[in-house]
Amino acid sequence: MKKLLVLLFFCTGFSVESQAQVLQKKAVESLKDTLVSKIAKIDSVKKPYKIIPRLATLHSLMVPGWGQIYNRQYWKLPLVYGGFAVNIYYIITNQKRYTYYKQQYISNFQVTSPPSSAEIYLYGDTSGIPREYTSAQLNTIVNGYRRNRDGSYLFLAVVWAANIIDANVTAHLKTFDLTDDISLKIQPTLTSPDMMNAVYGAKLTFAFK
Repeated sequence: MKKLLVLLFFCTGFSVESQAQVLQKKAVESLKDTLVSKIAKIDSVKKPYKIIPRLATLHSLMVPGWGQIYNRQYWKLPLVYGGFAVNIYYIITNQKRYTYYKQQYISNFQVTSPPSSAEIYLYGDTSGIPREYTSAQLNTIVNGYRRNRDGSYLFLAVVWAANIIDANVTAHLKTFDLTDDISLKIQPTLTSPDMMNAVYGAKLTFAFK
């Protein structure tokens, strides 16, 4: 009889323990499903991307093209950086040639008894044949490359300004309400200049939503 009671006790305890484990497992799975559903709801309800014109302008002012990235107009980046690349290339090229010919001018004509002309090697010429230039001609070449360099600086500033203006205008256009929901209401009106004469009319009301 005692053995039967002990066996019954162990069987009952095992059954209770198994049920507790099952309940615990179900509770964990239920909690997991709840967390997954909440995360899915949070992901599904995302805030719309908001563009602030002031930030777009500041971004382009600090780094060219950053405002276009902020406005999500990535296709404009090649135009912005292409304009910068071209002008920087001409700045470097004209600066090198200006420095070279200016040094040639100083070496050949800025002496105590300057010659009437001098043989100068052209910049980048691989033929090895010098050409004869007068002081005025060489000075014209030097001034020409200096003007080209300064003009490239000016165009670089223009590209930068255009990049800032574009970012600002685009941001304003993206935040402007372009809805077609315009309603027209016609309401009757009654005006009475005096107690005897009544004037009937209509009032038009446009509602922009």
